[in-house]
Amino acid sequence: MSLPKSFTAVSCTAPHAPWKTVKVPVRTPEPHEVFIKVHASGICNSDHFVYEGAWPGLAYPRTPGHEVVGRVVSVGEGVQAGRFSEGELVGVGWNGGYCGACVSCREGEFWDCEMHAVTGFTHDGGHGEYMYAPVTSVVRLPEAALENSTYAELAPLLCAGITVYGALASTPHKPGDICLVQGIGGLGHLAIQYAARMGLKVYATSSGPSKAELARSLGAHEHIDSSAVDVAEYMSKLGGAKVMLCTAPSSGAISKVLPAVARGGVITVVSAATDGEVKVSTLLLNLKRATVRGWACGASSDTEQCVRFSHLADVKAMVKEYKLDEFAEAYENMITGGPKFRNVIVFP
Repeated sequence: MSLPKSFTAVSCTAPHAPWKTVKVPVRTPEPHEVFIKVHASGICNSDHFVYEGAWPGLAYPRTPGHEVVGRVVSVGEGVQAGRFSEGELVGVGWNGGYCGACVSCREGEFWDCEMHAVTGFTHDGGHGEYMYAPVTSVVRLPEAALENSTYAELAPLLCAGITVYGALASTPHKPGDICLVQGIGGLGHLAIQYAARMGLKVYATSSGPSKAELARSLGAHEHIDSSAVDVAEYMSKLGGAKVMLCTAPSSGAISKVLPAVARGGVITVVSAATDGEVKVSTLLLNLKRATVRGWACGASSDTEQCVRFSHLADVKAMVKEYKLDEFAEAYENMITGGPKFRNVIVFP
């Protein structure tokens, strides 16, 4: 592959500074890096942490982007021979790699590595024509995945997809159990698909009737309009939700729906609601022996499992494609809640 001397990327130079398009010199990968030609890079709501300077230890300038799909250009001299080959289809997600030596890594909990590396936060991400990624963050993607998905449709699986997939796959359930998905956005529209394909009876709730038809098309048994129906009361009459996934970033909406949980049910909060505290009745938890937990992205091996399942079960992200020079527009559209459902920067 012939390489340019530099490549174009989006950069944030300081908190709240306008997005800039910059030229980045091409260099030899560090010993444990993989150099990747980017074909698609999803814009996640978490990119706002870079723009606002709200993530601890951020250093500027910084290129965000942690939903990346591309192909290997070259690898560092310290990468195990045969680990990745030139031209191979790969991805890079939220987890920015792991050390393999800390307590969490030695217990196989790579997502909780003491390094706490995040792609696009602790090192530059994928909103550019190329990127350098730590080898432990690189996800091997099956070439067959492109038979029923585009690069852009694969990209959101690297963060949004693995988040909701991991939350559902790790929740004890039986075929036919009721699952309530709160919110039908970037996370929720994937959660409905995964839950239905895992054999759960899915109820999806959002404010207003506009997404009812979409929810059913994605696999939901029923849509509940939370602006017209008391969701907790409605679900309680059905016996409650054994599996509940809260995906919409509204602490008030999450708090209101929690009483819909069934006896022994598990509530997983995957959204990053920053508008206040989620409130739950301890009596509710006690009487129903219910569990409330949070969930974060898995590491590269977890994401590989998610993508394999997505391919076999035909789970797809709904995306709108933008070019790199349209990044500021695409980012603003995401922040103001415009996407239906993920905005993705695509490259030739």
